[in-house]
Amino acid sequence: MREISVRAFLGMSAMALMACTSNVFAEDTTKAPDPKPALLIDAGEGEKIDFPLHPTTRLADADSNIAGLSLFEIEIPANTAGAPPHTHTHEDEFFYVREGSVTFMADGNQKTLSPGGLVMLPRGSTHAVWNANDEDATLLVGTSDGAFDDFFDAVAMEVAAAGQLTPPEIGAIVGRIGAERGVLIDMSLVPDEVRPLYGMPPRDQ
Repeated sequence: MREISVRAFLGMSAMALMACTSNVFAEDTTKAPDPKPALLIDAGEGEKIDFPLHPTTRLADADSNIAGLSLFEIEIPANTAGAPPHTHTHEDEFFYVREGSVTFMADGNQKTLSPGGLVMLPRGSTHAVWNANDEDATLLVGTSDGAFDDFFDAVAMEVAAAGQLTPPEIGAIVGRIGAERGVLIDMSLVPDEVRPLYGMPPRDQ
C-alpha cells in the first residue's frame, strides 16, 4: 500500500506542476504585447529614400516589430565615403556587407570587410565606414530601438526643401539632424589616408 501511495503522490504532484506551469504560460501570453504582422519584402520592394550622401532603402521601420529594429539597405559607390566618424548615444547598430568591400573604423581599429562581413556596434562606439575600392558596395544597416529611425528621412526632406546646396551645407544639415537624435559626428577622427574621400584637404594644409 505504501508503494502505491508514493506512486499516486508523485503522479498527482506531476499533474499539479503541469497545471501550474500552464497557468503561468497563460498569464505571460495575456500580458504579451499585441503581435505585429509578419513582414515579407522581395528585392526592389523597399522604400527608397532620397538621402543625399548615398542611395538608401528602408526595409523595415521601428514600428514594424516589437523590438523597435530599423533595417536599411545602403549603397556606397566606389571611392566614396559612407559615413563619417560618429557615435550613437541611443541605439546599437550593425552592418552586414552584401556586395563589394568596405573599410570600417571602430573604436580606433580599421578592418576591410568583404561580402558576408559583419560589424556589431554597441551604443557609444565611435565608428565610420568608407569604400576606397573600385567596386560599388551594398550593405544592410540595422539599428535597435532608439531615435535613429527617421534620420535618413529628415535629412532628405530638409535638403529637398532647401534646393541647391553645397556639400558643406549638406554636411551641416546631416550633423545637426544627427545631433538632435544623439548621433555625434567628429570629423577630426577621419584618417589621413581617406580625407580626400570625405572632401577634406590633407591635414597639413
